Amino acid sequence: MRKPGVVALPARVLVDLPNWLGDLVHALPALARLHQGNRGGETWALLPAAHAPLARLLGGHVIERPRGAGFRFGRTLRGRFDAVLTARHSTRAKLLVTGTGAPLRLASRGRGAATLGLATFPVTRSRHQRHDLDAALHALGVAAVGDEPFLLPLPSSLAALGHRQRWLLADGCPAVAILPATRGANGKRYPMGGFAWVAAALAAAGVTPVVIVGPGEEAMAASLARSAGARVAPTAWPLAETAALLAACDAAVGNDSGLTHLAAVVGCPTVALFGPTEPARTAPVGPAVIVRAPSADGAGGPRSLHNLHPEDVLSALEVLLPQGCERTASEAGHQAQGAGAGTHAPTRIPW
Repeated sequence: MRKPGVVALPARVLVDLPNWLGDLVHALPALARLHQGNRGGETWALLPAAHAPLARLLGGHVIERPRGAGFRFGRTLRGRFDAVLTARHSTRAKLLVTGTGAPLRLASRGRGAATLGLATFPVTRSRHQRHDLDAALHALGVAAVGDEPFLLPLPSSLAALGHRQRWLLADGCPAVAILPATRGANGKRYPMGGFAWVAAALAAAGVTPVVIVGPGEEAMAASLARSAGARVAPTAWPLAETAALLAACDAAVGNDSGLTHLAAVVGCPTVALFGPTEPARTAPVGPAVIVRAPSADGAGGPRSLHNLHPEDVLSALEVLLPQGCERTASEAGHQAQGAGAGTHAPTRIPW
């Protein structure tokens, strides 16, 4: 690490957080650690408006970052902070940090950080993403984050709202959140037929599958609702309300995606499905059961979610469901498979 300027905590500190929901959740342990280490100072979070409610749950202050914000936006923050740290690795993020003119400006190595005169820190990509800011925290005199599961606290009023929404969506029955969407590489997405099989088995056992997706992904949710008798949560809800609904569900299952990471970090018993991505790097920071897809030949080759059978996903969910539901869900899956297709029967997947 280049020798940074000296800033002693407590101080006014700004943390520029990631754009993507999953990356943001991975950064929350570091943000929480900074809040603890900066008692008596001011810790601010800079992030997209849609994600701001999550940062507010940790306390501190929030600035909503406009889309495409760079050096010029950073200049609007001049004189407000003693230290500015970015958790993003893009050149634009480093230009934003430069524009703030803060005495201590911290960014990961590369992408022009040294040329811009920033204090740089290394990122060890063989470690979990939660540790990406460990060296930056050290520069601020704050201890690195641990490896224990991290939980994002929900205020009682928000938690109560989540329970009410879950009750309405599931008619008072046990509820499992189905999280089928993911941004980025398509290889991270479990086949929709697999999610439909699991959702239908749950529905046949009296467990309500609740599909939760983001804006623009409504068609995917509607497809699951039609094929598996699932309910669909509104995509117009603020992210904090979605987090509360997830926290109120009996279990959740989803891809290596932002909503799956959110489910785990708010304490929902979560099954996270991993194919080509590496859990050692991007497993949920909250408690979760990891189900890895096998390779096609079983000999350590590339892992594909197309090789993961829905029965294995349902088996992982069984141990997380309320007592009694795990047995009936498993029975429903096997009975429907043996009986053939029905209105809400699990569908066979061409593996």
